[in-house]
Amino acid sequence: MHTYLPLVATALLGLRVSPTAAATASLATASIVDLSAELQYSDHHNVSPGAEALLDAIDSSSDNIRTVLVLEHGKIAMSYVRDDIDASGLYSIYSATKSWMSLMVGMLIDEGSLSLDETLGDVFDSNDSSIWPNVAEAEYMQSVTIEELLTMTSGLTDPPFSSESYSDIDWQDPTSSVEDLGGMHNYGGANLIDSLNYLDVAGTRGEFGYVLTSQIVGYVVLEKSGQTPKEFASERIFPLIGIAPDEIEWDENDDGMQHSFTGLRLNADQMARFGQLFLQRGLASSDSRVISEEYVEQSLSTQVDASNMSYGYLFWKIDGAMMGMGSMDCAIGLGGQTICINDEVDRVSVLQMDIGLSESEYGMTMFRLALSAFSPATSFEGDEDGEETSSGDEANDSAGDDETSDSSRIRLSIGPLLLAAIFSFL
Repeated sequence: MHTYLPLVATALLGLRVSPTAAATASLATASIVDLSAELQYSDHHNVSPGAEALLDAIDSSSDNIRTVLVLEHGKIAMSYVRDDIDASGLYSIYSATKSWMSLMVGMLIDEGSLSLDETLGDVFDSNDSSIWPNVAEAEYMQSVTIEELLTMTSGLTDPPFSSESYSDIDWQDPTSSVEDLGGMHNYGGANLIDSLNYLDVAGTRGEFGYVLTSQIVGYVVLEKSGQTPKEFASERIFPLIGIAPDEIEWDENDDGMQHSFTGLRLNADQMARFGQLFLQRGLASSDSRVISEEYVEQSLSTQVDASNMSYGYLFWKIDGAMMGMGSMDCAIGLGGQTICINDEVDRVSVLQMDIGLSESEYGMTMFRLALSAFSPATSFEGDEDGEETSSGDEANDSAGDDETSDSSRIRLSIGPLLLAAIFSFL
């Protein structure tokens, strides 16, 4: 799943960068909307030049795109749902689940129940004879900090993946029940002790080493709050951002613990609300805060270099300077399940895709879609003068005529879908 990444990164680095106002301007203040209410449509929903270009690009791309949703200034500027997809239906967001866990850890830190430098030996009493004598690497595991878990710098690694162990898994049908996927529901640990034993101590501490799955953070939330992640979110997050707890699904292990690093199932609307919450720096509305602005800034800031990009607290980050735009912050899951935010254009982009394409086919589809959709002369706002704005193809044909305006604008707009192409292979 990693081999195509260098090709995409090379394509990105090869883009000619022109100075832009967006690259140097201070971050725009996000439009604060009440996330507990129904998301509103913009006046130009699906009829703006940008929306039309994006819809055209989707139409000419492979048919593996399920849904696309773009919020601009807190309103739905563009939406697409494939004909065979129920917009309200739930679909696995895979590793984008990790960013939800970052939110919960941050809330515990805000209230003083947890700290970044706290170790697993602090969280789960190192003298607890019911736990640590049953953990093979007890001394090492007790020393792992919360911050190391959030930044993937603990030195812990996934065990070698056995295809035979999960031979019954239909990776192209993530809507199927986790109980139908062989032993997948215990992938990462069937209980606390199993979870503490699951990961190998085989990486380099202090260096980024991506962990696909682990249940440890979920057990930290349970230990510090008395609630599983789903219980915690159902009481303290979902209602504030307009998500009914009975309208989501979350895979569990035999212990009734929701998967920490994968397994949350949402629709595009629910994914967009999460992105907007972080775009609003933790505000669910103008008078309701879920998480502190300080923690949001920390989680979206570069904490460690990661595979030619960077990583915050269970969030991916890319410095958009090489594309002439501001930084993009993303929650990314297998196969292109993506929630991205861009402060400078006050935009959230959500993508859901079928999985199962080859790496090169998937990468090229996403790269082409991004380039086609976010054309130089388009925006998600209407033309106030009533004049027609050039189509994506016309804009691309004329891109070289105005190096500063056209090439810089495409780099400003390209981010959300382009990042899906990059990060889906991690």
